[in-house]
Amino acid sequence: MNTFIPGPLADTARNLLRRAGYGEHRGFGAQLSYVKRIQGTLFPRYHAYVEDRNGGMQLNLHLDQKEASHAGTHAHGGDYSGPLVERESARIVAFVKLLSLSDDGTHEETREDRRPVKARGFFGWLFD
Repeated sequence: MNTFIPGPLADTARNLLRRAGYGEHRGFGAQLSYVKRIQGTLFPRYHAYVEDRNGGMQLNLHLDQKEASHAGTHAHGGDYSGPLVERESARIVAFVKLLSLSDDGTHEETREDRRPVKARGFFGWLFD
Protein backbone atom coordinates (compact mmCIF):
# COMPACT_ATOMS: atom_id res chain seq x y z
CA MET A 1 0.00 0.00 0.00
CA ASN A 2 1.52 3.28 -1.11
CA THR A 3 0.70 6.38 0.91
CA PHE A 4 2.04 9.92 0.64
CA ILE A 5 2.07 11.97 3.84
CA PRO A 6 2.38 15.67 2.99
CA GLY A 7 4.70 17.91 4.95
CA PRO A 8 5.89 19.77 6.75
CA LEU A 9 7.11 16.89 8.86
CA ALA A 10 8.52 16.97 12.37
CA ASP A 11 11.58 14.92 11.36
CA THR A 12 13.02 12.80 8.56
CA ALA A 13 11.05 9.84 7.22
CA ARG A 14 13.63 7.47 8.74
CA ASN A 15 13.33 8.96 12.22
CA LEU A 16 9.54 9.18 12.10
CA LEU A 17 9.20 5.52 11.19
CA ARG A 18 11.61 4.50 13.92
CA ARG A 19 9.60 6.54 16.43
CA ALA A 20 6.49 4.69 15.22
CA GLY A 21 8.01 1.40 16.38
CA TYR A 22 9.86 0.18 13.30
CA GLY A 23 13.42 -1.12 13.24
CA GLU A 24 15.88 -0.88 10.38
CA HIS A 25 16.24 -3.93 8.17
CA ARG A 26 18.89 -4.53 5.50
CA GLY A 27 17.38 -6.64 2.77
CA PHE A 28 18.38 -7.89 -0.65
CA GLY A 29 21.13 -5.75 -2.17
CA ALA A 30 21.61 -3.97 1.16
CA GLN A 31 18.44 -1.96 0.53
CA LEU A 32 17.30 -0.25 3.72
CA SER A 33 13.75 -0.90 4.85
CA TYR A 34 11.91 -1.04 8.16
CA VAL A 35 10.05 -3.84 9.92
CA LYS A 36 7.71 -4.09 12.88
CA ARG A 37 6.86 -7.45 14.38
CA ILE A 38 3.24 -8.18 15.10
CA GLN A 39 4.00 -10.79 17.74
CA GLY A 40 7.14 -12.29 19.27
CA THR A 41 8.11 -14.27 16.16
CA LEU A 42 9.90 -13.06 13.02
CA PHE A 43 6.77 -13.47 10.88
CA PRO A 44 4.21 -12.10 10.30
CA ARG A 45 5.57 -8.55 10.32
CA TYR A 46 4.89 -5.18 8.77
CA HIS A 47 7.51 -4.22 6.20
CA ALA A 48 7.89 -0.62 5.05
CA TYR A 49 9.97 1.35 2.60
CA VAL A 50 10.05 5.10 3.11
CA GLU A 51 11.65 8.11 1.52
CA ASP A 52 11.58 11.84 1.99
CA ARG A 53 9.79 13.34 -1.03
CA ASN A 54 8.60 16.87 -1.86
CA GLY A 55 8.73 17.97 1.78
CA GLY A 56 6.65 14.97 2.84
CA MET A 57 7.07 11.24 3.23
CA GLN A 58 6.35 8.42 0.78
CA LEU A 59 5.38 5.20 2.60
CA ASN A 60 5.22 1.79 0.91
CA LEU A 61 3.84 -0.71 3.42
CA HIS A 62 2.97 -4.40 3.23
CA LEU A 63 2.54 -7.37 5.54
CA ASP A 64 5.07 -10.21 5.26
CA GLN A 65 3.19 -13.38 6.14
CA LYS A 66 6.19 -15.73 5.94
CA GLU A 67 9.81 -15.95 4.97
CA ALA A 68 10.89 -16.74 1.39
CA SER A 69 10.29 -20.46 0.94
CA HIS A 70 12.72 -21.25 -1.89
CA ALA A 71 16.49 -20.96 -1.53
CA GLY A 72 17.93 -18.20 -3.69
CA THR A 73 14.62 -16.39 -4.20
CA HIS A 74 13.27 -13.31 -2.52
CA ALA A 75 9.59 -13.98 -3.08
CA HIS A 76 7.50 -14.25 0.04
CA GLY A 77 3.88 -14.37 1.09
CA GLY A 78 3.00 -10.71 1.41
CA ASP A 79 -0.26 -8.78 1.66
CA TYR A 80 -0.11 -5.40 -0.04
CA SER A 81 -3.67 -4.42 0.86
CA GLY A 82 -6.40 -5.48 3.23
CA PRO A 83 -7.68 -4.37 6.63
CA LEU A 84 -4.47 -5.02 8.59
CA VAL A 85 -2.28 -3.09 6.16
CA GLU A 86 -4.83 -0.26 5.91
CA ARG A 87 -5.13 0.01 9.68
CA GLU A 88 -1.35 0.10 10.18
CA SER A 89 -0.94 2.66 7.42
CA ALA A 90 -3.62 4.85 9.03
CA ARG A 91 -1.85 4.48 12.40
CA ILE A 92 1.45 5.65 10.92
CA VAL A 93 -0.20 8.59 9.12
CA ALA A 94 -1.98 9.69 12.32
CA PHE A 95 1.24 9.31 14.34
CA VAL A 96 3.28 11.39 11.87
CA LYS A 97 0.61 14.09 11.71
CA LEU A 98 0.34 14.22 15.50
CA LEU A 99 4.10 14.63 15.86
CA SER A 100 4.18 17.29 13.17
CA LEU A 101 1.37 19.24 14.83
CA SER A 102 2.84 19.06 18.31
CA ASP A 103 6.34 19.98 17.16
CA ASP A 104 5.31 23.16 15.34
CA GLY A 105 3.50 24.56 18.39
CA THR A 106 0.02 24.67 16.88
CA HIS A 107 -1.28 21.76 18.93
CA GLU A 108 -1.81 22.33 22.63
CA GLU A 109 -3.24 20.06 25.24
CA THR A 110 -6.71 21.27 26.14
CA ARG A 111 -7.82 18.83 28.81
CA GLU A 112 -9.68 20.70 31.50
CA ASP A 113 -8.89 18.23 34.27
CA ARG A 114 -5.14 18.91 34.08
CA ARG A 115 -3.94 20.06 37.49
CA PRO A 116 -0.38 20.89 38.42
CA VAL A 117 1.31 17.92 40.03
CA LYS A 118 3.41 18.58 43.10
CA ALA A 119 6.91 17.17 42.72
CA ARG A 120 7.47 14.29 45.12
CA GLY A 121 10.19 11.80 45.84
CA PHE A 122 10.40 8.21 44.74
CA PHE A 123 7.87 6.96 47.32
CA GLY A 124 5.67 10.04 47.07
CA TRP A 125 2.92 8.15 45.28
CA LEU A 126 2.35 6.13 48.47
CA PHE A 127 1.38 9.18 50.49
CA ASP A 128 -1.24 11.19 48.67
